[in-house]
Amino acid sequence: MAATLRNYAVRTIPDRSIAPGLIIMASVLLIALLVILFNSDLPLAFPYLYLLPWILALMAVLTTPTLVLYYQNKLTLYNPLVFATWSYFFPAFVIGGFMLTAGWSQPYFLSFIEDAEYNLPYTTVLIMLGFSGLALGYFSSVGSRLGTMIGNYLPKRDYEVSAMIVPGLCLLVLGIINSLAALILGIIGYQKVEAIESYDGLVFLTTLFWMQGTFLLWYVIFKQRKLSLATFFIMGLLFTASIAKALYSGNRAGLLQVFIIVILAFLLSGRRLSIKQTVGAAGILALCLIVGMIYGTTFRNIKGSEAQISVDKYTENIFDTFNQVGKFDLENSVQLGLLGLAERLDTLSSVAVVVSNYEQLQPYEESYGLDNNIWKDISTFFIPRVIWNEKPVASEPRKYSDLYFNYGENSFAITPIGDLVRNYGPIGVPIGMFLFGILLRTMYRTLIEDQPRLIWRSTLYFMLLMAISYEGFYGLLIPYLFKVGITAVVGIVIVNVIAKSLGHRKTFAGS
Repeated sequence: MAATLRNYAVRTIPDRSIAPGLIIMASVLLIALLVILFNSDLPLAFPYLYLLPWILALMAVLTTPTLVLYYQNKLTLYNPLVFATWSYFFPAFVIGGFMLTAGWSQPYFLSFIEDAEYNLPYTTVLIMLGFSGLALGYFSSVGSRLGTMIGNYLPKRDYEVSAMIVPGLCLLVLGIINSLAALILGIIGYQKVEAIESYDGLVFLTTLFWMQGTFLLWYVIFKQRKLSLATFFIMGLLFTASIAKALYSGNRAGLLQVFIIVILAFLLSGRRLSIKQTVGAAGILALCLIVGMIYGTTFRNIKGSEAQISVDKYTENIFDTFNQVGKFDLENSVQLGLLGLAERLDTLSSVAVVVSNYEQLQPYEESYGLDNNIWKDISTFFIPRVIWNEKPVASEPRKYSDLYFNYGENSFAITPIGDLVRNYGPIGVPIGMFLFGILLRTMYRTLIEDQPRLIWRSTLYFMLLMAISYEGFYGLLIPYLFKVGITAVVGIVIVNVIAKSLGHRKTFAGS
């Protein structure tokens, strides 16, 4: 019997001994192709083809942590390092880098990159260093130990899944009401207020109840073994509310956010994607990206600017967008979506603008209020604007765009890597990302990894994960995490109060 079990174990454990040989063979083939490529006439047609080896090296660096977690049997999409890799770093710098290399992405600011043949590869190296620092910080024992210590002090009681339906609906409705108020005030959507009021930040944070309630309800749905009539009603409500939110957001990522919420709720509920479901999800993801690019680009062209307008006029712009898109033929629509997607994904070129110009522009940053922005934002974020109405906004996207891109009517990507190199030079990139990697592991270990899977922990973790923007300033990462975390805790308290008022009782994890 023992021999039979050993033989069965040998047959079921995947043979990974051939992996080194396959890697060597692929490397030799790749080098041969590159030698042939650079000895042809293609570099004349594609002026950024010299980036190809650097993009391939970056791809190897980005995929390494995922492979390590796979071999450790710890690979999950909601792991914060894996999520960062495949939701941002790989699309933005590898796929976007390939699109830049192939000439599909040709933003106007390419001319702002000084000595592109040096600074584009140099920027790629800085991205490698930054991501490596992030990964090393995550895999260090510091975050794991901190997370275990904090997690042991957190409550281990929670309400049953069925008790979350009514509270989840209440939280969703509250988020919808707050979002309507924020839209009227010009705080959300493709518009901006002329002057920041002390209460604007609080109003914006309360709109996050919409996302929190949506996740909670999808989580409940995926936890159920059988679908009832009430379940289908909730699903219809969620789809309607999510599509409306995507339309009024006026951006290209509205549908993508809906997709991510559903996928994370599915996985955090304990379910796994089958091969068939994975293929289907990939198709839906591609559709969300292309449709989102077409709608977002057309909407912004019709609206013209971010000037604040009435809700009626804003709604009229949405209908005008549908009429305009309806006039496109399918080929033109897809082409518009793909071209917009190519330039949207290419973040390498915008970071290269920062890398090649930050030393020359540093003397001017003080007049824009951008100097030393990381320290200013991290050291003052805990003081509410209601108390300090004149609190400066050091990480201001519009001012940054005006200084570096000569166009202050748009928010260009800077990324934490670009922000770190602006503030502390190249040495600051791996150090700053290493520290944030520790924070990621602490957050993951505290709420999810080797912890009881409670509804409130999963919801809080989801909100924190979605709060991390790798496209913006490093100085805003911790402040925004803190603000969203507090908001999510308030949402959890609201849900618990409603559940308790309905007579539901808490149970211990696993009971």
